[in-house]
Amino acid sequence: SPCLDASLVGPAPGAMAVHENVFILPARDQVVFPAVRTNIKISSETYAKMCEFGGNGSHIGVITVKSSGKNGRELYRVGTYCKKSVYAETKSEKNGQESTSITLSLEGMARFSVEEFTATEPHFVARIRLHEERRMTEPSGEVQALVESLQHKVVELNREHQKASKPSGGGSIIGSNPKAVRWPSSPSVLADFIAVGLRQLSVSERQQVLETFDIPKRLELVLSLVNKAVQVLQMSKEINAKMTTRSEEELRETVLRRQLSELRREMKRMKKPKADAGDDADDLEPEEEEHDDEDEVTALRDALRKAQLSPEAQKIAQRELRRLQSIQPQHPEYTVSRTYLEILSQLPWAASSQGDLDLNRAYEILEKDHYGMDKVKKRILEFLAVQKMRGDMKGPILCLHGPPGVGKTSLGRSVAAALGRKFHRIALGGVRDEAELRGHRRTYIGSMPGAIIQALISLKVNNPVILLDEIDKLTRNAMFNPSGAMLELLDPEQNNSFKDHYVNTPFDLSKVLFLCTCNDLHTIDRPLLDRMEIIDLAGYTVEEKVHIATTHLLPKQRRLHALERDLANGTEPASTPAAAGEGASDGEAAAGVAGEGPAPEAPLLEITQEAITDLVTKWTQESGVRSLERRLAQVCRWAALRLSGA
Repeated sequence: SPCLDASLVGPAPGAMAVHENVFILPARDQVVFPAVRTNIKISSETYAKMCEFGGNGSHIGVITVKSSGKNGRELYRVGTYCKKSVYAETKSEKNGQESTSITLSLEGMARFSVEEFTATEPHFVARIRLHEERRMTEPSGEVQALVESLQHKVVELNREHQKASKPSGGGSIIGSNPKAVRWPSSPSVLADFIAVGLRQLSVSERQQVLETFDIPKRLELVLSLVNKAVQVLQMSKEINAKMTTRSEEELRETVLRRQLSELRREMKRMKKPKADAGDDADDLEPEEEEHDDEDEVTALRDALRKAQLSPEAQKIAQRELRRLQSIQPQHPEYTVSRTYLEILSQLPWAASSQGDLDLNRAYEILEKDHYGMDKVKKRILEFLAVQKMRGDMKGPILCLHGPPGVGKTSLGRSVAAALGRKFHRIALGGVRDEAELRGHRRTYIGSMPGAIIQALISLKVNNPVILLDEIDKLTRNAMFNPSGAMLELLDPEQNNSFKDHYVNTPFDLSKVLFLCTCNDLHTIDRPLLDRMEIIDLAGYTVEEKVHIATTHLLPKQRRLHALERDLANGTEPASTPAAAGEGASDGEAAAGVAGEGPAPEAPLLEITQEAITDLVTKWTQESGVRSLERRLAQVCRWAALRLSGA
């Protein structure tokens, strides 16, 4: 290990001269400093080359090998001029072969920089220039301040190291007694001495200290490195303290939880009547009220009791509750089991909407929301009348078949409003995996219930109206066939025990009213098509489209484009109403706009019946009204542009 030699405080006489043909000894993972004795272990072959070379006799140059060098042959340009002292020979045996290594003791004399490598094979030879360090009889105020700061920081680092390590004090720079240390009198030797003894420094950082020839700058560099070491040691100490505190708290919490679990189990055994020892329902009885806010298991038990689970689901919940109590909260399975129990408690096992089916009210809602389609509305009313007579929702599944834009989805909303029930729409377009409908099994990471169970959880009732939109767009391939999952879902004789893969217990869907929509019957599987009653929506006539545009589409677009007067606050527009025909295109001229000076309650845009008829017959060709709505929006944008003064 390196040690300080007080007699070695500068280079030998004549150190400023350039030395020719100096043997260079590469040092790996080690930096040799002046005024420091260092032991280097080399191979017997290298020592033989050194002795054979002769060179400058007892002096050699030692340069550190760059860690990023090619094949370990790239050296730094600054090293230490050393005097060979003594050597020791050590023999060792490895894999049956005997090898000899030489431990060479070197005395650092001075820094040098390489002028030129005169040879690199079979060993390094270079022309070097020694760098003499001026002897300071009276150090300047700056140097003296740096020396005192450096000594103070080293003492602080030593104190922090002793707090963090064993009482032996091993690994410190100045030992266990800072008052007894003898600091080098030379500032240069002090900086080198600390750079050698500071174990936290890397090879590149030590080399940086060696390459700093200016003494004040070298002291500043070493001071910054010591500061960094102190900060790292303090941060490490804080992290270790936090880790220890956290481990103690976790251990204490684990012990307390186990003791609490044992106490509750014993109290339950004492309270449980012997006559009801085999009653399954007792496992879901709530614990004492004082623990409800503190124990998650107790809260889950209470939620499951209030959910009124089915008998089979109740058995599964009991088993999962017992399993949850035996799992530590830090275990990943704890979250999986708790999430499963939360979903069981959130399902509406017995919660239903209290809607009273009034056929007259249903007729009024259908007439208000939809114009025309008398046959369709009559069939829906017949279906509702049968459900009212039966008192349940069992019956054929209605499938609304028709082109886009004829109001299939809005008919489903109207049916839900007529029944006084909650409505949920599930888009089936592009669904290719039955797991999206029936859920993922709990063995998979990130598993979750299917779309049907999620809809019931969000609606919180077990008798909503669920619209399965675009059922003809289900994707089918060799691996996946989601239509198979729909067979059980839409069969009134089977969906009373629907089994989601995640929930893994039957759930009654017989109270749910399923409605389907489709555009093409040919893409639906025949077994699935047989379970549905098809109601065709052929489309609207011209008169029906004109009426829908006048009563619904045009007011809607006027509101979206700010063309309706705000009667609530009485605001008036600054410009006059737009008039049709001035600079308008052919499509825009088809809309007749109100003249000047409209009444205060009149909208900013009015379109005549003739103009709407022209839009329907000349500018749209579809069964629905989506293109008609887009044309009305185009007219509204034109009117907004005219009214803005453009």
